[in-house]
Amino acid sequence: MSAVTPISRVVLLNDFSIARGGATTLVLLLLRLLRARGISVTMIAGDDGDNPAFAELGVDVVTLGQKALLGGNPLASAVNGINNRSASALLSDWIDRNDTPGTVYHTHVWSQILSPSIFVPLRRVAGRTAIHAHDFFHACPNGAFMNYRREERCMRVPLGAGCIATHCDRRSYAQKLWRTARQARLFSAMGRDVPWGRIVLIHEKMIEGFTRAGYRARDLRAVRNPAMPFVAGRIAAERNESFFFIGRLEQEKGAQDALAAARLAGVPLEIIGDGPMRAELEAQYPEMRFHGWREQAEIGGLIGKARALVIPSRLPEPFGLVAAEAAASGVPLILTDMAFLADEVVERGMGVACNTQDNAAFAAALRAMAGMAPEAMRGMSERARANGMTLANTQDAWAEALIDLYAELLGAGRPRSQPSSALARAGRERA
Repeated sequence: MSAVTPISRVVLLNDFSIARGGATTLVLLLLRLLRARGISVTMIAGDDGDNPAFAELGVDVVTLGQKALLGGNPLASAVNGINNRSASALLSDWIDRNDTPGTVYHTHVWSQILSPSIFVPLRRVAGRTAIHAHDFFHACPNGAFMNYRREERCMRVPLGAGCIATHCDRRSYAQKLWRTARQARLFSAMGRDVPWGRIVLIHEKMIEGFTRAGYRARDLRAVRNPAMPFVAGRIAAERNESFFFIGRLEQEKGAQDALAAARLAGVPLEIIGDGPMRAELEAQYPEMRFHGWREQAEIGGLIGKARALVIPSRLPEPFGLVAAEAAASGVPLILTDMAFLADEVVERGMGVACNTQDNAAFAAALRAMAGMAPEAMRGMSERARANGMTLANTQDAWAEALIDLYAELLGAGRPRSQPSSALARAGRERA
């Protein structure tokens, strides 16, 4: 049995240094949890790295200083989104100057700035690299195994003839072809036989999509996201009337479906979140309450009025963090039957699942929950409170699972040299 090299440093790679969504929020949480355990961290960010928490926590920061794809020149964005040479060169130089046998690399979001090109220099340290799949972008061109035009799940083989011929992108077929080119670049950059450490999935049900894309099941590891209840005690949902939606107000999150169903059911719905659809939805549904974006602590204060939380996503999301946070607070759930968590929620009596894109079915679920007898509603709330955290990890359990994975990679005996001299040369090219 080979000796385990101690973890000397963890290098986190992410497009953004400021939280703009759930994935970056988790990256910043992981950074804090690693530093709390005395582990040195380097953050390689695609943006300008302007986050005061880095200095506060003693984190080394390396920045590319670029903007997200939609924030720059369209032509340059199209090219960089597929193959960002600057990102590849920056990372290659960092590895040349700083890599040690105890350094672990952990990639996160790359689709907005860093691009697939970062996986070319990472080939040199592939055995010590964990690739975190917060979504399906490592497997599917549009990141969701979803035909957005038909609003149905896709079971095609990524980059197969059927995939390429299908217009599934929410914007245009030209955008689909661009995403296809990016996916081809990703598969090329990662290489067919490069011994990557592990691909970390956020739910076990993601495995099927990744194996369909050609990944080996033995290289996949499911580590569910961490969650914390919104409040310390149980919210007495049986005393409340308002239903809540928490999330970004964009097409695929389904707030428009929740609002339409709530109006049909004659129940109050409160919206916590912001996004491009907010003004339109506020104008269309003046009887509903819109709170805008709120910090976690503020959500805890608002959700005390919740009878249930609705999760009407129009795509099969791998993991709904807000579902675990609300359920663990005693708030029952009404969620789309496409959600990966739906079976567990229903089996454990924490809520109900339905086709949330069927306005009548969704409204019927809302009416049933609104009219549920107090003792039955209390029972569902208590089951949600008791079982909510079974949907997720605690923060400490999540951090320890990832640290155990790092130690496994360092002790797995994978050779630092590449399988062939040709691959070694490829690993040193500037993408």
